[in-house]
Amino acid sequence: MTKKLGFSKYHSHGVMYKGIKFDSSHERDYYIKLCHKQKIGEIRGLRLQTPFILIPQTTKIVPVQLKTKIRYDKKVVEQDAGYHDDFTFYDVKEHAYVVCEYKSEMTAKLADYVLRKKLMIRKIYRHNEKGRSRWIFREVVYNSKSGEIKVTDK
Repeated sequence: MTKKLGFSKYHSHGVMYKGIKFDSSHERDYYIKLCHKQKIGEIRGLRLQTPFILIPQTTKIVPVQLKTKIRYDKKVVEQDAGYHDDFTFYDVKEHAYVVCEYKSEMTAKLADYVLRKKLMIRKIYRHNEKGRSRWIFREVVYNSKSGEIKVTDK
């Protein structure tokens, strides 16, 4: 059952589906499609809102004067810059883990999203260079006027 929520900051209607909040009905529909793919064995391990750290927190060592000695403590100067994708799963055909973002054309152009996307792609490329399990960044962009969905792997 789907329940409509209020408008998001980008004017899409948030929706609830099986107790999960989605930013739009299109994102919910893509989730349902991924659930079907998981059921027939095309993907495995579907997760939502997986957290990633793009830039770790910055700390510095500061001296603290005690009665008889100096203790050195870590002080956080800047918090880390995090990122939560829309979907993460293992694509059986590609033999790779997929970090998937579902966006409208408008939100795909926002400066904040573009920057975080670039940082995430950089993190994935660095991971893949180490010869570990392969990761892919998949961007799914929905055009609300034409109904077209464009899928790009990076």
